[in-house]
Amino acid sequence: MENHFLGMLTEVEKARKGLAIYAVLVIVLSAVSFAFSEPILLFLVRLLHRKLVAFDPSEGFFALLTIALYCGMVLSLPVAAWMLWQGAVAPRLPEWKRWGWAVIGMATALFFAGMALGYFVLLPAGVGFLVGFETQDVRALISARKFVSFCGTMLLVLGLSFEAPLVSYFLAKVGWLRPGFFRNKWRHAILMCTVLAAVLTPTPDVYNLTLMAIPLIGLFFASFVVVWAVDRGRKP
Repeated sequence: MENHFLGMLTEVEKARKGLAIYAVLVIVLSAVSFAFSEPILLFLVRLLHRKLVAFDPSEGFFALLTIALYCGMVLSLPVAAWMLWQGAVAPRLPEWKRWGWAVIGMATALFFAGMALGYFVLLPAGVGFLVGFETQDVRALISARKFVSFCGTMLLVLGLSFEAPLVSYFLAKVGWLRPGFFRNKWRHAILMCTVLAAVLTPTPDVYNLTLMAIPLIGLFFASFVVVWAVDRGRKP
């Protein structure tokens, strides 16, 4: 019992040190990314085809700082995935240990696929919908900070959500996830995806909420297919 408790303390200490290292990495990468934040902002503004506005003198600086923080988080994710792999997955699936870099590469590709879907499909549709309410007498003035928050949140959430099938695969391999969970909880999942989309979408309109919810729901069912395939392959 005492050895088990000491083992748990050791694991907690390792996790604490890992989080501290990861936090420092995010800060360093964010500081480096700040030098490139203005070109990245211009890349995002292409979705609008118009200039952003700053409602106070510091808003431009904080918009660039927000971009740098998002970039720091995105760039640090492969390292976070590797730390998670080494600490949580590889010990439980030793036969997969040598495939670590391949798995991290796939996870990175899925993340950027989600971001690409957001940038090229969902963000133009969402921004176009909001700007479409302009009239001849009313012109929308778009805050730089809010626009960056809107784009950054949607792209980051979509990128992370695209990891769901890969995560589900490994959870199914260790026996923590079975097809029955998806069959019994699909109604709850649709509700949870809708609620999550409402929380994560920076704007309160139903249109952008729906744009965020549809990929999340689709990824739930894609994860179900993955888990079903793993479970079927396990049976003799």
